[in-house]
Amino acid sequence: MKRLKPFLLISFTVAVFICCGSSDSSSDNDNDGVTPPQQCLAPTALSVTLLNGNTVALEWGAMNGETQWKYVLQSQGMGDPTTEGEDTTTNPLTLTDLNPSSSYEFYIRAVCADNNLSPWAGPVSFTTTVPEGYVKVWEDHFDGPTINTNYWTVGTLRDPESGDIIPGADGDFLLKDKYSGYVTEEDSYIEDGALVLRNQKRAYEGTDPAGSYDYTSGWAMTMHKVYLNKGYIEMRAQFPSGDKVWPALWLIAEDLVWGPEWDMFEYFGQNVEGDDVMAMHLFVGEWDSPRWSTGFIFNFDQEYDCEAWHIYGFEWTEEKAVWSVDGVVKRELSSDGFWARWPNEDMYLVFNNEVQTYATDQTTEWPNYLKIDYVEIYSNQD
Repeated sequence: MKRLKPFLLISFTVAVFICCGSSDSSSDNDNDGVTPPQQCLAPTALSVTLLNGNTVALEWGAMNGETQWKYVLQSQGMGDPTTEGEDTTTNPLTLTDLNPSSSYEFYIRAVCADNNLSPWAGPVSFTTTVPEGYVKVWEDHFDGPTINTNYWTVGTLRDPESGDIIPGADGDFLLKDKYSGYVTEEDSYIEDGALVLRNQKRAYEGTDPAGSYDYTSGWAMTMHKVYLNKGYIEMRAQFPSGDKVWPALWLIAEDLVWGPEWDMFEYFGQNVEGDDVMAMHLFVGEWDSPRWSTGFIFNFDQEYDCEAWHIYGFEWTEEKAVWSVDGVVKRELSSDGFWARWPNEDMYLVFNNEVQTYATDQTTEWPNYLKIDYVEIYSNQD
């Protein structure tokens, strides 16, 4: 699984001691057989990978060949450590059960020969992602060999048990003609502990709607299986990039009436708002009277690297909606005055990797992938 880029690369300074000796060769011989003590260098390249809402992996580079370290994890802003630190022989080091919605800083130092200690390296700062007051009520970490069909319907827009289909769909395997990717079951699968939704550029004969297609796409949804009315959803994901791609993590109403629709995170390689944008939207109303509240992260791939792992968080309450990336809030929307149509109903998950019909195809690599390491749903217990 691809590792997140380090949040911060810690630089270090090596002190160089220059000793001025006498030109008398007999003085030099007085030090024969004596090995000067070696300096214990601080670790370098400290990094933090958020594994989920309250778990992190800490990693660093050893400069002395050492296998022991001391570390300090403390609230952000406390400054240089005032304690000796906790012992560890593990690198990377995984820490769990951290406080929700909290900012931390991490320091590390080497334990060299004769228990000689290096200077502290750090800090590297990070923020845990799950908001205060929330308890996990459902999760899928995609640890099995195949997709869990008790949770997910894949490769079709129709629920096989009820026969219900995504409202407004052009067919069982295509939502609208603005999508070019014909949905196939083989483009949704598990690999390396992640849900993979693939776009392929290939000739394909479709049946519903019937026709010849130039692309196929992956689709997974939890219609009638997993749904929520408000809460916090967290997903660790990698997005594809390129002008033709259109991957999305979104919510649709369980009552099969469109809207509302939450676009939790929807990436456009090409869009009327600009190229390389991550959309965070709310749609309410009906198709003939739509109301949109839109938000964007511009230059998303340039700033974040789409193909890197990031934690995408979406909080939906009676008062607001909050979008975050790696624990940093990117958009907040108040329900006040929201046309009296603030969503208040069960909604289910839709994850899809799609192809834009009306976008160019100049910078897109094929095949490309939307990967989800996990999805977790939390309920507010306050």
